[in-house]
Amino acid sequence: MTPHSRENRALPLALYAGFALASSAAALAGTQRHPFVLTAYGAGPGGRDLLAGRYPAALRQLRARGSAPRDPRAFSANRCVAFEMTQHLRAAQSACDTAVLAARSARLDAAPRSGSSRISADRALAAAYSDRAVLGWLRGDPRGARADLARAQALAPQARFVLRNVAALKSHPLQAQAHGS
Repeated sequence: MTPHSRENRALPLALYAGFALASSAAALAGTQRHPFVLTAYGAGPGGRDLLAGRYPAALRQLRARGSAPRDPRAFSANRCVAFEMTQHLRAAQSACDTAVLAARSARLDAAPRSGSSRISADRALAAAYSDRAVLGWLRGDPRGARADLARAQALAPQARFVLRNVAALKSHPLQAQAHGS
């Protein structure tokens, strides 16, 4: 899978430089007009390679890391994206699930803090759900993809990556098939 374009703006996540990677319609959907967007932490492990489209290099870097990464949220999210982009979908499922758990844990830690910390934690969890939703679509699970996108949308309803993935899921043929079943 190769990237078609990349958003140059950083996602406003409080302590991290998160970036969105837009995957090409050809890579993710063939004839899809609205490409899915994956979020990765540019300042996190493997982030630069992910943003440059060097997914195998990002995976090598992520596999070389120790068992206790400094930022489990960024580490897990970047593994999720790298595995998705290299079509290692089984490994991506585990990494994306871990990313959701890490973001959920960070969100619980942010709960007693200021509003901006909570908003940042909500966006990070929304990004993890959104990335897992793309995986759900890739694995042929439109119901799971819709459920994860609904969770992402509840946390960050105006986040561009969420809005773009909602549009992508609605425009994809699997969505229509899911309604017909």
